[in-house]
Parts: sequence; structure tokens; C-alpha cells
Amino acid sequence: MLQSTPIALRNAINRITFGARVTDVQLAQTNGWAAWVDDQLTTPPADDPAVAGHLAAQTMYIKYAAPAENDTRGKWTAVDEDRPLKYVTANTMALWYMTRNIGTLFNSAERTRARQELAAATWIRNAHSKYQVREFMVDFWHNHFNIGKVENELATAMLPVFDAEAIRPNALGNFRRLLEATATSPSMLVYLDNWVSQAATPNENYAREIMELHTLGGAAYYGTNPLAVSNDAAGMPLGFTDQDVLHVSRALSGWTIQYGQRGEGSLTYPDSGLFVFNPRQHSKTAATVLGINVSTYEGVAQGQKVLDLLASHPATATHIVTKLAKRMFGDTPPQAVIDRGVATWKANLTADDQIKRVLRAMILDGPEIVNEASAKVRRPYERLMAMIRTTGMVVNVATYMTSLLDPLNDGLFAWQAPNGRPDVNSFWLATGAMLSTWNLLFQLPNLKEFAATSLADQSPLESLNGAFFIVDYWVERMVGYSLSQPAMDALNVDQGGSNGVPFAVRSKNTARIENAHGRLISLIATSEEFALR
Repeated sequence: MLQSTPIALRNAINRITFGARVTDVQLAQTNGWAAWVDDQLTTPPADDPAVAGHLAAQTMYIKYAAPAENDTRGKWTAVDEDRPLKYVTANTMALWYMTRNIGTLFNSAERTRARQELAAATWIRNAHSKYQVREFMVDFWHNHFNIGKVENELATAMLPVFDAEAIRPNALGNFRRLLEATATSPSMLVYLDNWVSQAATPNENYAREIMELHTLGGAAYYGTNPLAVSNDAAGMPLGFTDQDVLHVSRALSGWTIQYGQRGEGSLTYPDSGLFVFNPRQHSKTAATVLGINVSTYEGVAQGQKVLDLLASHPATATHIVTKLAKRMFGDTPPQAVIDRGVATWKANLTADDQIKRVLRAMILDGPEIVNEASAKVRRPYERLMAMIRTTGMVVNVATYMTSLLDPLNDGLFAWQAPNGRPDVNSFWLATGAMLSTWNLLFQLPNLKEFAATSLADQSPLESLNGAFFIVDYWVERMVGYSLSQPAMDALNVDQGGSNGVPFAVRSKNTARIENAHGRLISLIATSEEFALR
């Protein structure tokens, strides 16, 4: 018998995962909510064994021709093969060497392949990882430190390293450490131009974004007039101005990558793509940042001091915790959740597990995540992922995983601007986005990469006896409680007709039975209730 109202624990799990399955809810009920959360936050350094094994077994097709006869530069050979995901685990130098030699030693399809592999691996991890809260946070941080695919092909080709070395190891760790990991990542250095910042002309692009997007937030920007900024009780400026941006750009100049440029004296760096502090590119004119004189710090230490100031500033705590609360609860998150998160953030600035402690305080130290009604709209990718998880589909790789959601502005690693995709309900509730999402939900069961597990085989025999039984079973699996009465009535009428599962079962046609199941779960996935996390 379907419940008439949402199950509180299921709501809570949905807020911090890519979709609560029946087994997740049962485990939280058996062990207790706090134990379930603590288990999620106690993660191994790498993928859990099941996901690691599944990724290792994956291959993806790739094909391209050898260079044309009149191409005197191209040295690659033709490729036509199913290949393992080699770029997901490639190091910086391997990816850099490949991308720097496109058109000579490598076909451009190899550069595209790097992002295709990362997107496919992300689909698999989001769908199947036991550690869903970590996946939730990896997704959050990728959007927070967004690197868009169109802006710079070098930056996007290096994304596997950004994911593996900057984001994933630090997703539940210390924010200051995460900030420096992103600041020194070749993807970020290229994407926001800091790699070409010079002593005489420091580039302000990264300096502005690290303050306005990555740390203090736009609300802490006071424009061009330093006199407009007040100080808090401890004498710390409440925000930043263009003067701060200028001096941050100077402090972070010289933070670059090895691309064959000159260093000090007769030194020439190799073309390796690795992070390096190059004194030749460093301006020595940085002065005051957020009221603190940084001119006494030299070399790379000056930039590190700036990161210290940005990571520890009270505005950073407020900006990021509020953003995280909106990710969980929607456009108007409970203030008590934000207050707990900010207090925990400030109290654990140097803790190795700072982010984990903040999450735990927000999730467990109050009743909101369990008691608040769902108000957060799933974006299209989340909706597809929830459909996969709640119906037991098995994700295998496909090249189109990088582009399937691009028309909806929700493709992985596809948002072009550094601000990341919007995280407000209204953006994802636009009519065009909703209709296109519904179309994708109907396509998904028919894509062969998701057909490894039969939907029909999961339906209990008793549920195949009539429309009411099969509808109740899959609504409970996917949503956990009854849809609105009009929606339930419509599903029952549909399943009682020639398109329904019972009719298909009577035909004894295996393909027709599977297709009917796919239609049913797609209809449920278009419901208003399924649209909410």
C-alpha cells in the first residue's frame, strides 16, 4: 500500500544524493539516520571496489582516419577500436603532451575523447557509487570552480586531472587546501588565464573570479572605492574592491605552468604542463589585500598568504555555506542550517576534514533536512540520474554522455562561463527545459548503454496482474509515496490500456514487455513529485 505522504528519511537522502533508492531508505531506517550519514562521510580515498571494477571494464568506441596525403604535419595512424578509459587516469604530462600536439602527433578526436571519458566516468560514479554524498559534493565543487568546455580547449582537455587531483581528493576535506589545488591545476590556470600573467602586466581575470566566485562572493564586492568598505569588530574589511583584485593579481602572478617559457637567468622550463612558480613572471608590487600588507611575503609565499586570507575570511564562509544550503534545500534554505554551517566552517579553518564537519553540522545537528518539505527542483541531469538509480539501471559508457544534456545547458563540464550553471528553481522550470527533459526521460530506457538490467525482471509477479499493482510498485520504487490523485488516475488508465505493462505481458513478447516498462517509468519520472529532490 502506497504511503500518501513523503517518507521523511527518503526526502533527506534525496537532498544529498543523486536519488534515494528503496535500499538506501531501508538502510537508514535500520541503522539510524546519523549512522547512515557518518558512513557516507567516511569515504575511502578512491572509488569503492564495485565502481572501480565497473570503470576498469569499460571501453568506448573511437574512430578517425590517418592524415590526408597532403598533410605534411600529421603523424598519427588511423584508429578504429573499442578502447579502455585511459584518459580518466592519465597524469598532467600525458594529457598536456597530447593536447599540445593535436594536429601533428594526435588527431583532434583524442582531445575530445578526454572530456568524453571523464563525463562517462562521472555518469557511472554518480549512478553507482556507494558514497553518494561525496558524489554530491564533487558535483557541487565542479560547479563552484567551473571550467567551461568552449572557452579553452587546453583547459577542458586537462579536466580529468582537475577532477582526479583537485576536486575529488578534497571534496570533503579542507577548503584552503581545495582552493590551492584548484589554483595550481593546469585546467584552472589556463581557463582563467593566470598561466600567461606577467610581472609587468598581471592578468586580473583569475584574481577577480577567485574573490567574486570562489571565495568571498559577489555580495562582498564594493566596487572601486576602498572607503566604501566597513570593517567588522576584528578590524577585517567586510568585502573587497577593485584595488584588492589588482593586488591579488600581482600576488598570484608567476603562478603558472611549464610551457617552454623562460625562467630566471638562463633557465628555460620544459613544455610539461606542470604547475610552477616562475619568479620571472611574478610582479613584486603587491601591497594590501583585505586590509593586510602582503608585500613582506616573497615569491610563491605571497600568493599562498592571499589564499590564506581569502579562505579564512568570514564572507567566504557565508558565501559557500549559503550556496551549499541552497543546493540542498532550494531557493530559501532554513537560516538555522546556514548559521550552523558558517559557525562550523569558522571553527575548523585548519581541520583536515573541515568540509565534512560543516556538512555534518548542516545535516545532523538540526531537524531541517528530515523535516522540511521538498522544494529543490532536480535539474535535468539529476532527474536522469535519479531515474537510473531508482529503477536499477546499469550505466555503461557512451560518447554522447558529454552532449546529451548540452541543449538544456546541463551537460557535464559544459557551462561556458566561470560562474557555473544557475542553482535556482526558476531556471530549470522554464517550459522549454521541462519539455526537453521529459523527452530525454522517454529516450533513456531505449538507450542500449542503460539496458544491462531488465526492468521487467524487477517487477514482482503479483504486480503484473493489473494496472493498479504495477503502477503502485514502480511509483513506490521511484518516488516512495503516492503521486497526486489526478496523476495516479492517469497512470492507472494508461496502464489499463494497450500501452500498459499488463497488456504487454499477455502478449508474451519480451521486447514489448520491456518497452511497456520503459514507458511506465518514464511517465512516473515526468511527474511533479519526481521532479523534486
